[in-house]
Amino acid sequence: MEHKDRRGRMEEQIDDNLRRVYAQAVEEQVPDRFLKLLEQLRGTGSEASNGSNGKGGDT
Repeated sequence: MEHKDRRGRMEEQIDDNLRRVYAQAVEEQVPDRFLKLLEQLRGTGSEASNGSNGKGGDT
C-alpha cells in the first residue's frame, strides 16, 4: 500500500511541475520571427481561399 501512496505523491508532483512549466510558457511573448511567419502564412492562406490550390495546372 505504501508503494501506491508514494507513486501517487510522485505523480502529483509531476503534474504540479508540468502545470508550472506550461503556465510559464503560456505567459512568454511570441518571438517576432514567428509573428512575421504567421503574417506570411495568412497572406498565403487568402490566396488559397480564392481558388488557387497551389498545385498549378487544372485539377
